[in-house]
This record gives sequence, structure tokens and C-alpha cells, in this order.
Amino acid sequence: MASFFDKINLTSILIALSILTVFAIFQVIDHVQYNSAFGSIHANPIIPITSESEFLTYDDLITGFGMKYPPDWERSQHIDKSVTFLAPRESNSDTNPAEVRIMVIGSNTTLTSITQTQLSTLKNLYPDIQILESIESTFLGHPAHMIIFTATDDTQNLRKAMQIWFKEDTKAFLITYKSDNERFSKYLPTIDKMLNSFYTYKN
Repeated sequence: MASFFDKINLTSILIALSILTVFAIFQVIDHVQYNSAFGSIHANPIIPITSESEFLTYDDLITGFGMKYPPDWERSQHIDKSVTFLAPRESNSDTNPAEVRIMVIGSNTTLTSITQTQLSTLKNLYPDIQILESIESTFLGHPAHMIIFTATDDTQNLRKAMQIWFKEDTKAFLITYKSDNERFSKYLPTIDKMLNSFYTYKN
């Protein structure tokens, strides 16, 4: 049978363990709160993902394609009939952090020939280009080619880009997404929604 002193020692040990457990919990809470506060100040801001139901619809009646895009993105059309969608500028920045550009051209050549021409064009335009990935793919059920690369653009900033091109009848579609390195992956969920909404139609 345990003596009175044994019971006291056991009780003391249990109390000490309880105190240590509570202290450890408070230490963990303090650490988490500190990391959260530190992260909110120093980490890159999280890009809010707009619900797809709130997206606007762009229809290009001339070149024959359409796509949804976030309502706070700017849209710019160019003389070559391409269109660019620009993510909102962040504070203290004079450039847009991300953009998607779509170009459609008439083409009677093969996808392989388009790929060779496009890769050659990119290497001529960007001497410091680094191709990170280059694979055969599909887009809207059509054979396609996708590349991911980094290069210094005409604003003298190092950018990371993804390009997808595919053919449909006598048209070639070239879709380019580019951003700076730090934000490339953060915008991918939005880009994915935009590309999944892409469609073509007969003129």
C-alpha cells in the first residue's frame, strides 16, 4: 500500500507536469501568433482569388474566341488584333504584376512548324531566355505545345512566362501568361480559371 508521502510525491509530480503542459501550450500559441504577425508584415501578400461567377466575359468576334477574366483586370486591345488582360497594379509599383495575352493568326502550316518558328522567335527576342519546360500537350481537345521560360522583357525586368499554342482549322492561337518570378505561382489559380473558360467558335 502506498504511504502518505508517496501520495504527496505523486500529486506533486502530476501538478508539476500540468504546469509544464500549460506553459508549453502558451509558448506554442505565442510562437504561432508571432509568426502570423511577422508573416503578415514581411511575406508576399496573398493574391485573392475572385469567384469565377464574378468573372466578365470577353468575346472577340473578329478572331473567333472568347474567355472569362477577373472584373478588376484591365483589358487592352492592340493593332495586331491581339488582346491583353492585365492584373491590377500593386501599391508602389509602376508595372502590372501579371498579364495574359492572346494572339490569333492565320496559319496553314503544321503545329510542329509553328513550334519551331515560335521557339526560334523567342530565342531571337530574348538572348537570356532560359526554357524551363517544353512539352507536347492538348488544349480544347487540340494538339498543343506548352513552354515555361524566364527572360528579360522590354521593361528590363526578369519575367517568368508560360506559352501555349495550338491550331484550329486555319488559325493558330498563341496564349502567353507572364509575371515576375515571385508572383508567378500566386496568379496560377486565376490563370487556370481563365484558360479553362477559353473557347473558340466559327466566324
